[in-house]
Amino acid sequence: MNAGAEKARTLLLVLGALFAIWGILGWMDVGNLAQGGYATDGNNTVTQVLPGSPSEKAGLQVGDYIVSMNGISTEDAAAFSRQSRPDVGETWPWVVTRDGETVNFDLTWGELVPQRKLIAHGSVVVGFCLLGFTLWAHWKRPSRATAALAMAGVFLSLAFLNGPYFESSGLRSFSNALAVIIVFVGVASLLYFLMVYPKVSSFLDKANGKLIFFAPAVALGLFLAYRTLMTPVATSGLNVFTNIFAGVVISIYVLGSVVYMVRSYLGASAEERDNKGLNLMLIGTLVGLLPIGLATLINVFAPQVVLPGQPFYFLALILIPITWSVAVMRGSG
Repeated sequence: MNAGAEKARTLLLVLGALFAIWGILGWMDVGNLAQGGYATDGNNTVTQVLPGSPSEKAGLQVGDYIVSMNGISTEDAAAFSRQSRPDVGETWPWVVTRDGETVNFDLTWGELVPQRKLIAHGSVVVGFCLLGFTLWAHWKRPSRATAALAMAGVFLSLAFLNGPYFESSGLRSFSNALAVIIVFVGVASLLYFLMVYPKVSSFLDKANGKLIFFAPAVALGLFLAYRTLMTPVATSGLNVFTNIFAGVVISIYVLGSVVYMVRSYLGASAEERDNKGLNLMLIGTLVGLLPIGLATLINVFAPQVVLPGQPFYFLALILIPITWSVAVMRGSG
């Protein structure tokens, strides 16, 4: 291994250790989280109110547009960034619009129900699997492919490791902005791995090929970091633009990952599929994504149907870093 590759591996290990500590601190903070029991469409319109939750008891309804919480307008992103998170038992005044009328009520935040605590802890488990197995593969079989997989695993782990809570709004904004950039580079790194394993795409070896490849993810990460740090007024137009921008960039990388994975699999011989672990990667990906995919389809066509254990389907994602790490170690041996 050359000096540059050794430095890159050391950097990944250091980042992995830091992110692991971050995740442990977040695990310890789960008991302090308060629950409202509602979900929105990202543009302040309520899409879900959990039965028996504080929001249902307060009178929140699906379709309500949230105007303000605790006296702060939902469009005032700067004020919201300075607002401390609610404590369990704390009461906030809410203002919503419903059928053209203004409705006022008080919402008392509740403690996370056991299921939500398990979900929060399960998210940490997924993050640690992304960290641990991909770094293990790179440590055992250092190569360009395992380095790319480790980079994807380490960076994407921050999507599941929430970390501790900072009382300082400045620290919260900075850590959130940095995490956003890292996660989107991780999304791009996933496609990058599939473009170097089992065979390297000629595009990546072209002049500025890597720069062009990662540019959309970095641009999206910087834009979202700007929103987090500078907190411009969160108008409906800005929210819609953000959702479209994020959706397009993520779709490019996700669809690209699917295309490259299928292309590599179909273009390989039966012997190559076995030697490079492509069969194992395909099985792990399908089984890992199937529960979430099934739940998503049912939610679209029959939103009233809730499958048994559905909130925990995301745990199947751990099969992806496990099978991919084993596969790339076999192929790089």
